[in-house]
Formats: sequence, structure tokens, C-alpha cells
Amino acid sequence: MLSGTSQIPAVANMSLVLLSLLWFIIQTQAIAMKQTPELELYEVVRPKRLHILRKREIQNNQTEKLGEEERHEPELQYQIVLNGEEVILHLEKTKGLLGPDYTETYYSPRGEEITTRPQNVEHCYYKGHILNEKDSVASISACDGLRGYFTHHNQTYMIKPLKSTDQEEHAVLTFNQEEPDLARQTCGVRSVGRKQGLPRTSRSLNSPQQDEFLQAEKYIDLFLVMDNAFYNMYKKNLTLIRSFVFDVMNLLNVIYKTIDVQVALVGMEIWSDGDKIKVDSNIGVTFNNFLNWHRSNLGKKKIHDHAQLLSGVAASNRRAGMAAANSLCSPSSVAVIEAKNKNSVSLVAVMSHELGHVLGMPDVPYDTKCPSGSCVMNQYLSSKFLKDFSTSSRAHFEKYMLSRKPRCLLQAPIPENIITQPVCGNQLLEVGEDCDCGSPKRLNQKIYFSEMLLARTRVKKSKHPGNRVFSPLHFDIFCFALLNILAVFLQVQQTEGQMGLEKVPVF
Repeated sequence: MLSGTSQIPAVANMSLVLLSLLWFIIQTQAIAMKQTPELELYEVVRPKRLHILRKREIQNNQTEKLGEEERHEPELQYQIVLNGEEVILHLEKTKGLLGPDYTETYYSPRGEEITTRPQNVEHCYYKGHILNEKDSVASISACDGLRGYFTHHNQTYMIKPLKSTDQEEHAVLTFNQEEPDLARQTCGVRSVGRKQGLPRTSRSLNSPQQDEFLQAEKYIDLFLVMDNAFYNMYKKNLTLIRSFVFDVMNLLNVIYKTIDVQVALVGMEIWSDGDKIKVDSNIGVTFNNFLNWHRSNLGKKKIHDHAQLLSGVAASNRRAGMAAANSLCSPSSVAVIEAKNKNSVSLVAVMSHELGHVLGMPDVPYDTKCPSGSCVMNQYLSSKFLKDFSTSSRAHFEKYMLSRKPRCLLQAPIPENIITQPVCGNQLLEVGEDCDCGSPKRLNQKIYFSEMLLARTRVKKSKHPGNRVFSPLHFDIFCFALLNILAVFLQVQQTEGQMGLEKVPVF
């Protein structure tokens, strides 16, 4: 009897422990639900990777990329069961997501600028669609499982890994296409340095040269700057920032692929030690400050066609962004994007809209129809996915190209395969050098060729210009004289098979 009564406190204590443990589990789940509210209702799927039969690709000389290509193949297919229906995600690796000389810049606590060129940046980003579904689109990262967005039967879905590999459990949920924070948000445009309007052009009177210009492959080198508030928003974690930005770039390319434009991220600068300009809640003030900073620091930064500041400061007056209209390839080609608390789809909605203004596209009325159902240039911004361009936006883009002829738009990034750093002055022509005239004399005057570009002319069909930019160097006087003679000799009109020296507004 005595031993039986002694067990009662032990049982009570055990019950108390179990109740406490149960309460802890419930609280943990509640916190997790608050942190990821979009995962409250989702379907669990297990993607099945399918083998794709294709011809063996010819191996190139870039042997350092072999390991990466083996891990992340150029083409993937996954079968999933969604709402009881078997669907196949067909994915192709996004080409040109990063420029060949992609760099990252941040600052030490003492304010020292540190620029790195990451050697092993993982490229595992894909664009695609649901197989045999005409209007489906997908933007997926396959880094650690499948993560991203796809459309199926006019519905957008988000997929996220619940574990760490691509063939284990994933959550698939209906994506909330309209976020309250983006409702009725608008943007601003500025006409900087030239008139905003475009000269009239007649599409019916296009010459063969104009048609060739319109049909050529188009490329934009994008440089992104993140302010200190953005840096803090991602807990000062460069890896998190990089992953988020690459997701955004992949989405941006899905959108601009609809008008045959490829956007490459050539550099990223993070103001980790503090802002380099005054970042204000009035986005117009921030825009002016960023524009002046960009012009002043042009020669020190990565060569690019357009720069955007992603700001973690909430903008007033429901302005989500501001851009310099019709400005590509100029020192004024900048935009400011309010990025506070935006996911990748919400952010790319603003970035793609402002880039459209840079390319000559004005806002379109709210009720304008687009093939996907959501217009990039809608006067009221939205976080719907997918987006594309209306007929009027495409016409404005074409008019902009024919009237302004932004040559940088036709210059594809040139991959470089640098094994050793080239040495200036050793009389050896190394990778990245256009000439090497021997040991430079100590001159007081620098000769700048930052705007002189030796361009190979386009040949038939899809060939695009190659280019090299003469960086600021100290030239030997005799070598410089030879270059001037060469420049005069090559100043001829471009025809197929010839070379011409063009003065192109790239920076």
C-alpha cells in the first residue's frame, strides 16, 4: 500500500513533463506558422526527376565550369502530382544570369571598399514551363531542392523544399497574387539630360538595317546597389542577400524574355558600413542623390548599362520606385526601388516596371490587357506573376530603339577565361589586353579611352557585336601614337565583314 501511494507523485510529475512538452511543441508550431503564413495550407509533393534523351553536347574549353555543369544540368524535367493530376515541369538553365566578370563589393567596418570576384558562385537557376501547356511559365532554383514559382491552368503556384534534395518532399501552395502592401502603389519617372519624348518613327518605312537592329539579340548589363537598410533587413548576411537577388534576377529574365531581352547581373554593391548617400522616405530625394552618386563614381564602378538602388527604407506617398526615362547606356541610367518587406515576386514587379521606363515605355492604363493577364507597365503596380508587355508597350520599346539606337543593348557580355592576371607593360598580349606596349613611361597625364570601343560588326542573322573597352592606362607615347593612327584608319562605315571604331555611350 505504501509503495503504491509513492508512485502517484511520480506519475503526476511525468504527466506534467508530457503536458509541458506538448505545450512547447504547440507554441513552436504557432511561431513557425506566424513566420511562414503562406505555408498554412499546402500540398505535399515528391518530385520525380525524369531522364532526358539528348545529343551529347560539344565540350568547350571552359574546363573550370565542368564540375558545375555536371551537378546542374542545362535541362531538367520533374514529374509531380498536383491536385490529383500528373504534370511535368520542363526546365532549362537560365543563360547569362551573371556577367562573365561578376563582382561583389562591400565595405569593412572602417569604410574600406572590398571588391571580390567569387570563383564558385553557384548557378542553379532555371526557366521553363509545364510540358504541353502553352501559356505556362516557371522560374525555379534547383540549388537545394526546388524553390520558385510556376503557372498551371492560369493559377500561380509556389514550390518550396521541405527537405534538402530535389526528390524529397516539397510544399506546393497557391501563390497569393495580390499583396496588400502593393495595392495602388505607383512609380515616378524623371527626364534626365534630354527630352523625355521620342521622335516619331514610321514602322512601315523601316529600312533593312532598322529591321536587323530590331531583330538582333538584346542584352542589358545591370548593376545593383543595396543600401544599409536593405543589408540590415537580411540580417547582414551576404549569402542570404545573394540568394535572394539571384532569385529576383531569374524572375526578371522570365519577364524580359517576352520581348527578347536578356538581363545579366554584372555586379552588386552593398553599403554594409553605412549609406553613401542620404536615403530618404521621399523617393524623389533618394533618386536625385543616387543619380549624383552614380555620375560621380562612374569611373570606379563595374562597366554596366543601367544601375538600380534597392532600398530598405519605406517610401512615402505610395511611391514604389522611380527611374530616369529613356536613359539606357547613359550615365543617367538609374532607378531607385523601394524593397522593404517585399518578396522576390513583389520586388521584381517594381524592378521590371522601372526598367521598362528606362527602355522608353510609359505607364499603361489600369485596364490594359496583356497576354498573361498582368501588364509590366500597368500604372498601378501589382505582385501578380506572370507579367508581360502590352502591344502599346512593345510599340514604344521599338520606337525607342529606332530613335535612340542604344548600341549597348546589342553588346553581349564576353566570357573571359583568365588563368593568370594579365600584367601591363610586359610586352605580352594576354587575356583581357588589346595591346601591351612595354614598360609605360611615368607621365603626368593619363590617357583615357573609357568611351572608345573597338566593335566587331554584326554578320548575318543572330550574330551580335563583340567588344572590348580600353581601360584608363598610362600609355607609352609611341604606342599611343600608333593607336591614334589605327583609330583614324578604322573610322569607316560599318559593313558586313569590316571593322569599325565606334564611339559608344557605354560606361
